[in-house]
Amino acid sequence: MFFFYSPGITVAHTATVVTLDRWEDFAILQSQIHWIWVLEYGNKLETRPQYSPSTCFDTFPIPCRPAPGLKEIGITLYEFRDEVMRELGKGATAVYNLVDKKSEKSDLIKKLRELHIEMDNTVALAYGWGDLDLRHGFYETKQGFRFTISEEARRKILQRLLKLNHERYEEEVAQGLHPKKAAVEKKKTTRKKRKLAKVYEIPSYSERDIPKAAEPPSPQMDIFHEEEE
Repeated sequence: MFFFYSPGITVAHTATVVTLDRWEDFAILQSQIHWIWVLEYGNKLETRPQYSPSTCFDTFPIPCRPAPGLKEIGITLYEFRDEVMRELGKGATAVYNLVDKKSEKSDLIKKLRELHIEMDNTVALAYGWGDLDLRHGFYETKQGFRFTISEEARRKILQRLLKLNHERYEEEVAQGLHPKKAAVEKKKTTRKKRKLAKVYEIPSYSERDIPKAAEPPSPQMDIFHEEEE
């Protein structure tokens, strides 16, 4: 879960601080679209995902186009979530345990689910993915029973994000933003070049498999993190 920092808050050493301050950014990072990427490329502690900035944030292809309504839904969900925590006297984890509980029918939790549905759909539109049917509902996942999007939608989103990540990285290499990478590629043999090209192919997925990159996704250039040597 993402929250905006306020003076006086003590940040735990396990927390990740992202230097973004727009409501649009909050909506994108809090969406199921980003969470799918985190589950695939973040660190794992048994079945519990851990957010790794180098693989979850640096490589995540944030949509470039302005998205009508993204700021508004970000503000609405954030403020209503705070209201729910105050009304119930519970922390964020306890509140989302109720969100994931199918038998929970309270008006507050039902509305919070509806806001997440609206936010996910708005983020999908920001990518130009109006054709996707996210089919929110209660599904069994590796993390347990969750209120989330369907497995089919998760597969399609991960495939599209992976393709977008590779396209942007190739554009950055062409622009000279990764000079060391470009220099190394020039020295590779034909055999190694064929192997590299295969990394950027989008594999065909079976009906049950979650798509995986042939190798970890390539880092993108961003203004908040320098690429590790």
